[in-house]
Amino acid sequence: MTVGSFMRKFLIIFLLPLAVFAKTDYSKYTTAGNIYLTVTNFGVLGTGFRIWDPVTGERQPSCEYPVGTKTEHLCRTGPWVGAMSPQGICVTTGVNDATTITPGSSEGFEFYPTRDQNDVVIEKSSLMTSSYYSLDAVSEQDFYATYYDTSYVVNHTPLGLEVSQVSYVWSYSYIDDVVTVRFVIKNIGDADLENVYIGTYGELVSANRDFWGDDFNRTPCFQHKRLFYEDSLHLVCEKNDGYDYLAEGVFGIGLVGVERDTVRMDLDSLTISFNWWSWRDMQGTVKDSIRYSIMSNGQRDPDMDDGYVMENGYPDPMPLLSAGPIPYLNRGDSLTVTFALCGGMTENELYHNFGWAKRAYEANYVLPAPPPSPRLVAIPDSRRVILYFDNSPEFVRDPSPPNLRDFEGYRIYRSETGLVDPDEWILLYQFDKTPEDTVQDVDHSQGFNTGMPGKETDGEYEGWYKIVDSDVRNGFTYYYAVTSYDVGNPDIGVPPLESSLRQDMVEVIPGTPPTSEPDEEVGVYPNPYRVSSMWDTGSPRGRVLRFCNLPERASIYIYNLAGDLVKTIEHEGTVANEPGGEAVWDLITDREQAVATGLYIFCVKDHKTGRIKKGKFLVIK
Repeated sequence: MTVGSFMRKFLIIFLLPLAVFAKTDYSKYTTAGNIYLTVTNFGVLGTGFRIWDPVTGERQPSCEYPVGTKTEHLCRTGPWVGAMSPQGICVTTGVNDATTITPGSSEGFEFYPTRDQNDVVIEKSSLMTSSYYSLDAVSEQDFYATYYDTSYVVNHTPLGLEVSQVSYVWSYSYIDDVVTVRFVIKNIGDADLENVYIGTYGELVSANRDFWGDDFNRTPCFQHKRLFYEDSLHLVCEKNDGYDYLAEGVFGIGLVGVERDTVRMDLDSLTISFNWWSWRDMQGTVKDSIRYSIMSNGQRDPDMDDGYVMENGYPDPMPLLSAGPIPYLNRGDSLTVTFALCGGMTENELYHNFGWAKRAYEANYVLPAPPPSPRLVAIPDSRRVILYFDNSPEFVRDPSPPNLRDFEGYRIYRSETGLVDPDEWILLYQFDKTPEDTVQDVDHSQGFNTGMPGKETDGEYEGWYKIVDSDVRNGFTYYYAVTSYDVGNPDIGVPPLESSLRQDMVEVIPGTPPTSEPDEEVGVYPNPYRVSSMWDTGSPRGRVLRFCNLPERASIYIYNLAGDLVKTIEHEGTVANEPGGEAVWDLITDREQAVATGLYIFCVKDHKTGRIKKGKFLVIK
């Protein structure tokens, strides 16, 4: 090995992972549908349960389904490509039996992004209300990534591939349990490839965070999975054996379609193989010829169900679903393979949802869609929240059938948790169009025909619909969402569709507006503050004390009875969706100590007028 080649290999293996992890957008996770799936720009889906969210500091979901349940169904998955090249039989794996997700840190992670700082996961959305709106977006949340197999890494000979990956997610009720992932594999090497096989390796495992804790890798959760394969659908499925009683649902990865230079191939013309092996059996110095023989063997391994375990023991299976051969992939040619990851509460529900993934693929992703949610703004006030939303959904045409205007009405929801579970939301209002409201392409004589809400007549939100919710308490966190729904299309078997609560959900805390009136006393609540009170559960920050009727900009000085200054709070009154006349204290002193039981004095200095107001409160532990 020359010095130059050694240094090149060193840079690839050791420095590239540092460059990738130094960026905050080398991975993102889907949020539009009912699956939180992490997508990366180096050939891996899922986190291996090892990535932390850079914003929240919490573990980033690998493949949480249903959203909000804390049940993960996937450690990681990634594409495999095998072919005959002038250098012999070569197989490139996006992920393998490895113990880390860092690309280049060990064998089995053989796809790489470029070292270009702009080569990151790109998000686009078909929703006009989204900040990622793009005319060329396919779904409500597209993630685009590009990576390469052109580098010599540990025990690997590259095939010379460029992979353009895109994932599609929708919030529509009939397909929100599906994430579709499309891989366009292009030969950018110096040689033609023959007898190409493509596949997906998927370490499926169902485990709940409330049952096992956050770090699955330190638990025996991997010893409780059951694996089976549905031939007719080309779908690999997994569920928990029942030990983790919180890990509900069934999850699967299935082959949806294969295209050669954009021409769709009949899957029945290909050799479809379902193989699995025990954890770590494919690590180390396993030759590409062995991997290739597995990808191309046409076998259907037995289901790893309860009966199998009783007779053979538990093997901790790693499945591979593969298809081929594609006779050749010449230089410049491309091959496209589409897989779908989907879930269901039962096996039949999973099969039904995967059927929608296939229907979406066959329809080129032109799907019946509800109108999008409107743009929503929540303004906090004392004991009420003012909601403004625009009428943009009323002019959106349904893409399937094309140019159909079928908007029917709005629904306004409120929640105290913000969880995705519909049971966590209260329907406050429903508004239904009348035939006279506007010219549409459908009959609006059905429904409630309540008409639309009133509109704001002046100010920043003039012309927007206005709703006031007065059934709220100051200092507590509330979540609001306004959805749009249509009349459905019975001619093609589509029920009325409603946009997702997640599209425009806003968080707001009611409270007093800022004031500099000399006669307005600064208040504190709750007072007295009892540490064990139920107030803690309603606070957005946990255990906090709230000051109200504050000036827009002020300094708050808190003293104990000995006259010692224990805390200084600078109040700006500029936090979005929070009352400008309130500030919070987490009962931690400036010395990072928990406050003691006792009576406290506070002074509030108005930065605008210089006026000082005083008060007191009691803390009881």
